[in-house]
Amino acid sequence: MKVYVIIVTYNGMRWIERCLSALRLSTVPVVPVIVDNASTDATPDFIAEHFPEAVLMRQHRNLGFGQANNVGLRWAMSQGGDWFLLLNQDAYLQPDALELLLPHADGNSLLSPLHLNGDGTGLDAMFRQGTMVNTCRRDADAAIAGLPVRPLIDALLLDDDRPCYDVTEVCAACWLMPRALLEQVGGFNPLFFHYSEDNNYYHRLVFHHVRVLLVPKAHVWHDRLIHGNINVYNARKLYRDLLLTACDINRGALSIAMRWLRRLYLCYRRDLPQGSYHPGGFLLSSVKVLFLWRRLKHSRRVERQVGPSWL
Repeated sequence: MKVYVIIVTYNGMRWIERCLSALRLSTVPVVPVIVDNASTDATPDFIAEHFPEAVLMRQHRNLGFGQANNVGLRWAMSQGGDWFLLLNQDAYLQPDALELLLPHADGNSLLSPLHLNGDGTGLDAMFRQGTMVNTCRRDADAAIAGLPVRPLIDALLLDDDRPCYDVTEVCAACWLMPRALLEQVGGFNPLFFHYSEDNNYYHRLVFHHVRVLLVPKAHVWHDRLIHGNINVYNARKLYRDLLLTACDINRGALSIAMRWLRRLYLCYRRDLPQGSYHPGGFLLSSVKVLFLWRRLKHSRRVERQVGPSWL
């Protein structure tokens, strides 16, 4: 069994030593594959000097999170990899995490450990806020179908001895993906540069009836505050939200239009903290998304097909 760990780095000196040192302690042997997005600090040189076991792929420009992961995934698949762990440069996999995850594998589902904060003292804030447990059906499309879900933390408190949970979206800071999943669903959509690529990927998992499984006894520590770089996150949030809706292959034209109108309504609310949520921003973002119409049509067609799209 070959397990490749794909890590995208960009100016990651603050975290990379701890991230890669943690992988050396893994009870399941792994091969780190580092895709460096043209870091301007010493990150790639440090990796080459101190972690010679890692495969280092230096890029000449910043490809963004999704496309850099695709580079690593393509290479690892060409090497005959069986399992692929996507791991953030600011995330620290605990030594027994893979050992605890793999027994729950069915060969097709996406697996995730519990995402804790940087020192492991509590749940990662965005993981707690965004990850929901399906309570009435055990397949991944429960949320899209409008079926009841409940917050992750509530489910863990009420049913904490269950070894595995069917969940909705999980942050891509730590995903364990079997080869069969990539051959069915593919890699990340190139329309997304940074942020929202994992949301788009979840929509595709739902469409292809792929489950997302959380194993709470397996842990990863994610050393960030909320969204990592909050300024980058907020800068194009409205544009990403509109693009994400337009790309969602689970929605038809009417549903997409209704979601856009909902975003327009939010632009007129004064109690929202997002600076980009204003009518002018909505108009500008809408125009930018509509200029991508041909690429959007191609994207929706490709992602409905079974196969390694974008890889």
